[in-house]
Amino acid sequence: MNEQTIKTYKQAEEYLYNVPKFTTKSTPEMTRAFYEFLGCPGESRKIIHVAGTNGKGSVCTYLSSILTAHDYKTAMFTSPHLISMCERFRIDGEMMSEDEFMRYFFLVQEKTDEVGDAIANQIMQSDVLSSDYHPTFFEYLFFMAMLWFEDKGVDYIVLETGLGGRLDATNIIRKPELCIITKIGLDHTMYLGNTIEEIAGEKAGIIKENVSLIYYDFDKKVTEIMENTAAKHTAKTYPVKITDIKNVKIHEKDIDFCMFYEYDNCVCPAWEEFCIPTVATYQTINSTMAVKASKILLKEEWKLDVVKMILSHTFWEGRMEEVLPGFYVDGAHNEDGVEAFLEGLCALQEKDAVLLFGVNGDKDYEPMIKRMALSGRFKRIVVTKLLGDRSALPEVIAKQFAKYTESDIIITNSVKDAVEKSRSLTGGGKIYAVGSLYLVGEIKELVREELL
Repeated sequence: MNEQTIKTYKQAEEYLYNVPKFTTKSTPEMTRAFYEFLGCPGESRKIIHVAGTNGKGSVCTYLSSILTAHDYKTAMFTSPHLISMCERFRIDGEMMSEDEFMRYFFLVQEKTDEVGDAIANQIMQSDVLSSDYHPTFFEYLFFMAMLWFEDKGVDYIVLETGLGGRLDATNIIRKPELCIITKIGLDHTMYLGNTIEEIAGEKAGIIKENVSLIYYDFDKKVTEIMENTAAKHTAKTYPVKITDIKNVKIHEKDIDFCMFYEYDNCVCPAWEEFCIPTVATYQTINSTMAVKASKILLKEEWKLDVVKMILSHTFWEGRMEEVLPGFYVDGAHNEDGVEAFLEGLCALQEKDAVLLFGVNGDKDYEPMIKRMALSGRFKRIVVTKLLGDRSALPEVIAKQFAKYTESDIIITNSVKDAVEKSRSLTGGGKIYAVGSLYLVGEIKELVREELL
């Protein structure tokens, strides 16, 4: 399919999914050059740049909601999506429409053709772009987002990195208002490095000159990398620690906790009680990072009552989300994410649950399986195959689980079958679907289409 044959939103999505088949990865210089050709849309807005392994989307959502609640028009660009690509683009919490998606899809395509023709006909010279330049999948969506945000006249843009930080397409932004780096763990090791320190170095690549940094302070070596990189860029740092949270109380549908939220101009330690509408304990640290970021950004405009109110109503899809009665989906897709997920189950005193697990085959998924199997919290385990060619085979997944647990393991060949089988096994208990955001997306789409 080429751009001339695209008439519908679904065709545009299909085209974008096929982009990796005919493009090569761009250098930061190429990405920046095309961005400048577009006129640097959105760069004059106040941009908050967010990197990290786990929690990025949640921090972006909490922070965007707080800024919107303070009467600032706030845009958010995140990835991946669960069902529709439009989920990646939001203004004041509202997704981009399919019509708007098509408009900006064609605009980026038009500009891509324009720059190619200009170089081919020697109307334009470029040291980095060639006449056959085409944005990568992620760049294409990033450019669409920035053009939309510019046209809509937003005040703030909360911008999540796609992969890593230093070489990420979003890192062409030269002067963000604030940088945030969430929890770092081992993920995408083939691209970012095999150690926490290497990955932290890549994430720290978003730190800019004289731009304040909020980061999650949980590991001595990571902290050293963050502080040293920030010092080289004269960037003020605001570490967030687990000790900034206390008195965590988990209820059936929400969590109450106390947060230490003051930074500057603090007369005395400021502990305040907040409530978030989730049972995912890891969201206490993510919401804390967002609250502290909002305090830095809004200064005297920051209102505690507004922040409390908005946090009590803000929820990020696919993170310990109850999609059917007693059926939860969680986007944990790496070892650290699974650890955080299991901590939540421990706090809930959950045991004898059913686990539904599916994962992409290019993941190092055995550490996730080992940790969940040895947790002793699942009486039955249902494994399944995701849509697409990347899925790990259920038979292979089952063998991995069998190495670490004597729990019943049931093999299914589709997510729909896995959900139906899981629901037949619960005996009134709970089901948790974990392992991949693609798994979460498939389940949510089945629920939306009322196919379960």
